[in-house]
Amino acid sequence: MSESPGSKFDEAQDEPLFTAIGRMDGALQAAYDRAAATMGEFIRRLGVEGEGYRAAKLRFRDPDESERLGEDRFLFLWLGGVHYYADENVFSGVFFEVPAGFEKWHEVGEQLVFEADQVFDWMILDDGHLHGGFTLRVQRERLPEAEREGYDQYVGVRVYEPVGGGE
Repeated sequence: MSESPGSKFDEAQDEPLFTAIGRMDGALQAAYDRAAATMGEFIRRLGVEGEGYRAAKLRFRDPDESERLGEDRFLFLWLGGVHYYADENVFSGVFFEVPAGFEKWHEVGEQLVFEADQVFDWMILDDGHLHGGFTLRVQRERLPEAEREGYDQYVGVRVYEPVGGGE
């Protein structure tokens, strides 16, 4: 467990843990670019039988916040159980968490079909080894050192693997 008492990663949460991100966040934009550049690796790994937990992070317009603020606001959510359908060149995934208020549009357990250009990040977590997960890596790097072990346990990562020629 993490050395820091009271870490949000040490206990089960009633709500999913979400992080507010500025629109001009350069490190996260680089993570999105890295994910886009390695989509072939993701597709290849999705084709490997039994290779761990598969997820993709997508961007969703938040209708309530967009209306309230008079400008588009977005949420980034992970969908799990991702599959790739080569014949149609599409993916499918299932919502495993939805923030409060957003269940008017999407609900836990709902399946969604999406295309590669809608993926902002991807990850395969196989026996504690993380492939992809570029935004997770950025978030972890920004945590105080004392919080990182708790974060890793919360996410289920023991090893951050290189993807597509190193990270």
